[in-house]
Amino acid sequence: MMATDRWTKFLQRLHWKQGIKTALAAGFCYWATRRLGLAEGYWAAVSAIVVMQSEVGATLTASRDRLVGTTIGAIVAWATTFFWAQHVYAYATAVLIAMLLCGLLGLQNAGRLAGVTVTIIVLIQHTGPAWHVALARFLEVSMGIVVGLIVSLTVWPGSRAAT
Repeated sequence: MMATDRWTKFLQRLHWKQGIKTALAAGFCYWATRRLGLAEGYWAAVSAIVVMQSEVGATLTASRDRLVGTTIGAIVAWATTFFWAQHVYAYATAVLIAMLLCGLLGLQNAGRLAGVTVTIIVLIQHTGPAWHVALARFLEVSMGIVVGLIVSLTVWPGSRAAT
């Protein structure tokens, strides 16, 4: 086997294109949220990493699920805070409702993400009002999704990013 063939196979195993695309999207998200003054901007970077797939179609599906799950989770979490008395039943019911709503839409993967969103908004102590926390979470995640989609569609869009 020639040295160039080995080098090519080595690079393919590294999934270097996927790594570059993901790092670019995450880095830009974190930079942008810092410039916009979003206190928990790391959620944008996390979302960009979560939605980035080696194929554009898979990125679109992951983005849809993440956006729907975050939207439903944020709304349910915000509503839950009106009834929240630090009670585990209220929290567990909110997770159930968020997941059921996603299930009704036929988006079970979005349900898991809705449950995560409910958990972050309801259980983590925040300094601002619940509506502000829910809106900020939605905006941060949405930014990550949009940036992930743009990078996926513009950086090596015609080939699998695994090579």
